[in-house]
Formats: sequence, structure tokens, C-alpha cells
Amino acid sequence: MYKLIVSDMDGTLLNSSGEISKENADAIKEAMKSGVEFAIVTGRPYVSAKSILKESGIKCSVIGCNGAQVADENGNIVKTHYINRDSLNAIIKRAEKANIYYHIYDDNYIYTKSRFDLLKVLKNYSKSAVSSQFSIRKIIRGIKRLYFTEVNVKRNLAAFAASKKGGFYKIQVSSTDKEALAKFKESIKGIPHVDITSSNYYNVEVGVEGVTKGTALKELADLKGIKREEIIAMGDNYNDMPMLVYAGCGVAMDNAVDEVKAACSFHTKSNDDHGAAYAIQKLIFDGEFHRE
Repeated sequence: MYKLIVSDMDGTLLNSSGEISKENADAIKEAMKSGVEFAIVTGRPYVSAKSILKESGIKCSVIGCNGAQVADENGNIVKTHYINRDSLNAIIKRAEKANIYYHIYDDNYIYTKSRFDLLKVLKNYSKSAVSSQFSIRKIIRGIKRLYFTEVNVKRNLAAFAASKKGGFYKIQVSSTDKEALAKFKESIKGIPHVDITSSNYYNVEVGVEGVTKGTALKELADLKGIKREEIIAMGDNYNDMPMLVYAGCGVAMDNAVDEVKAACSFHTKSNDDHGAAYAIQKLIFDGEFHRE
């Protein structure tokens, strides 16, 4: 019997407009009413995830920044894993040298040099996520609404990162130039105390060594006394792999990358076709699939 459902946000629970559909929200609420717990596991920081959840009336635990941040259902941050400051500074130095876009995350903000540059990144995301149901303009509007309330502009971001008190959870580097991104990724491979992943073809996400969505899911499950075989995890991209492999039932969205589909025992509909709701219905209420 499954006791916990966890879901990624972008490309999984959220549609291409950056919204939780009514169908997905209703399915989650019904599962919670039946006694199944629900949690978000996302690359976004908690402050970004909570605003989306609030709009849908969902109150749950949130694992943010690819596992570096854990918040309980009341919004209390109960676990933090900050990236090594020397390692972060070294990564930023390489990004500056390569003249490639980056932003960094802490408890409250996404820090960027320019809102305009961030908007260009979000436009790139929308083009990769767009479906026939949603116009790019609507997607951009949704993403801007959800992100820009948590954005803090620092013109000299490298100096700010080096001097700021308090830690950072991760740095995201983005470019539509695949060759430049691959070259940058290669340049940071020797930097210690970090792990490198990706949530889309155009980005590289660098976080704390040994901290993933999978390790954070284990921490949350242990805290709740839930066994791994009692967990359903839903995702679509590379940074979801650790939690999908850890969970008793890994669910791949129809829009997931091939590696995710290969790792999961259950495949659902796309994020724009309410795939999360479909999986919850089949796995929780219809009982059509169980991994022993």
C-alpha cells in the first residue's frame, strides 16, 4: 500500500503555463483525504514552490533546490544543505570567464545580474516546454508571475556571492548554445564538494555533493516512518532520477526524457494532459499497478 506520493513541479505537476491544473489539484486532495501523504520535490526554492501550492490550496512538505532544502507542511525549514562557498566562487569565476548566464539560490531569493537575462532564460524554457494547448505568450506570463516575486538583482553578482553572509543552495547556468554549455560543464568537473545535474537541455545545475532529490526523499520518508516501497515518485528529467530510482514506484511523464522513462516502471500522460492526476487515479484508487 502506498503511503506517500512525491512529485517534481516543472514538466511534471505543472503544465506548460506553470500552473497546477484543477484535475491534478483535485487528485492530490482526494489522495490526501484517503490518508496518503503528498510532498513536492523540486529544483525550485521553497519560496517559489509555496506560492504555486497556495494558489491550488495544497498544503504539504516541500523539498526544494534538488534536495538541499526541506520545509514541512507549515513552511518551517527543517533541513538545509548549503553549497561549499569556495566551490561556488570557483564555479562563478568560470561562468564569468565563459560569459555564460547564471543565477544562484538562497532561502529567500533567486539572485541574477539582470531580470532581462533571466527572462531570456525563461523564454528558452517555454519554447522547450510548449505544447499545442498553450501559447508561448501565456507560458511566459505564467513563468514571470511565478518567478519574478522572488528575484533579487545584483549587478555584481560574483562579488555579492563572495561576501554575503549565509549560504546558497545551488547555482544554475543556462545557455541555448549547447557547445558552450558542454564546455562550461567540462570546466567545472574538477571542482570539489559539488554534484552536477540538469533539469532541461539548456541548463546545468550545481548543488551540494551527495545531496539529491533521492537523498532528501529518504530523509523525509525516514522522518515520517515511511518505507521506500510505500512511495510513489513522479518526474520528467535528469535531476528527478535519484528519487525515481529510490521510490517503490517511479512514474515517468509522457514528456519525460528517455532515460527517465527507462528507469520507471509506470508511465503516465504528459504534464499538459494532467499526467499526475492520471497516475494517482491508477495507482492509488484503481490499484492497477504495484511494485513488490
